[in-house]
Amino acid sequence: MRHRRRRPARKRAVWYSAAAAVVVLTAGLAAGLARHGQVSSNAISPDGFRSASGHSGHHSPAPAVSYSPGDPGSASRGNWPTAKLIPRSGAYLGAYVQPTAYTPAAEIAAVRSFQQSVGAPMTLVHTYHPWSSPFPDAADRYFVRTGKVLLLTWGGTPDTRKIIAGGYDAEIRARAEAVKRLRRPILMEFRHEMDRPNLQWAVHGPKDYIGAWDHIRAIFTRVGARNVGWVWCPTGWGFGNGRAQPFYPGSKAVDWVCADIYSFSTRQTLQEAANPFLSWAKHTQKPVLIGEFGVSGRPWAWPRWLLAAGEMAELNPQIKGMAYFDANGTDSQGRPFQYWLGSNQPALRAFGEMLGWDVFRPAVGRSR
Repeated sequence: MRHRRRRPARKRAVWYSAAAAVVVLTAGLAAGLARHGQVSSNAISPDGFRSASGHSGHHSPAPAVSYSPGDPGSASRGNWPTAKLIPRSGAYLGAYVQPTAYTPAAEIAAVRSFQQSVGAPMTLVHTYHPWSSPFPDAADRYFVRTGKVLLLTWGGTPDTRKIIAGGYDAEIRARAEAVKRLRRPILMEFRHEMDRPNLQWAVHGPKDYIGAWDHIRAIFTRVGARNVGWVWCPTGWGFGNGRAQPFYPGSKAVDWVCADIYSFSTRQTLQEAANPFLSWAKHTQKPVLIGEFGVSGRPWAWPRWLLAAGEMAELNPQIKGMAYFDANGTDSQGRPFQYWLGSNQPALRAFGEMLGWDVFRPAVGRSR
């Protein structure tokens, strides 16, 4: 696919500077939240969503996800009845929101600003961590504490053969123990888009990737970090050319199947771009997550494209989560991409409207 991403770019285009300034203004408040775990203004809810009485949607905004992690002692006993975070009904809708800087305060501020711009709170927040970056960080903990479902992507370019040989065991164990200490369930991806050709120097192909996946999971299990729903997430285009499927670790090793899916233009619906993946996913009988989605070109047509994308979850109940990729930057080939909704008010309103749809009011219970 034309749009391939490394870690999202650190700077927005110049013409987005006004919106970026809004994020900067909220950074101080977010920093205080990260330090103290509280809100200084009674006009803002814990997730930073200011009551939107002027919201134009026909449904009320979705509340924080109502999962029940169990009784207070359940985490220490490894009893995670909702660790996979699979909704009984409905689907999560959220986003990765590009911050102005890669600090927890800026990431919190970016999400809060995005929610205020769309006029509704999200149920899912997507964050990224390079291989050597400790997690969960203050932003991850904040999102979980305020009722979001956290989709945490552990990326970078670790050598899969070194993982299998135990060369990263201390690092993996430290991450597993930190996740366990959250005492809340999260969703986690290990090396998303592993099927990309430009990653094979470190991935080494399906056999080594699957071996690394199994090795990491085994360490998480040994330390008792069972509060993880494991998400396998290659590229969407990889299902069309057959590159993605061989990397699948198998139904016993995966909780969610996922793909990062982008339309080449607004003339191509997300459904059309997703069809090869969805056709394959149907046979796994696993919950489906669209880990990233976006569209190129014609910003004036984004609102209609977004609403049609949201209808996918209504038409396909196997889809249990969707995360927009709200960012600008350059892909792995050095080509620019622009998915940030920015000052596109009609698109922001469309996304806010979607957040109020019944299908995006997920219910997560103890049965999963």
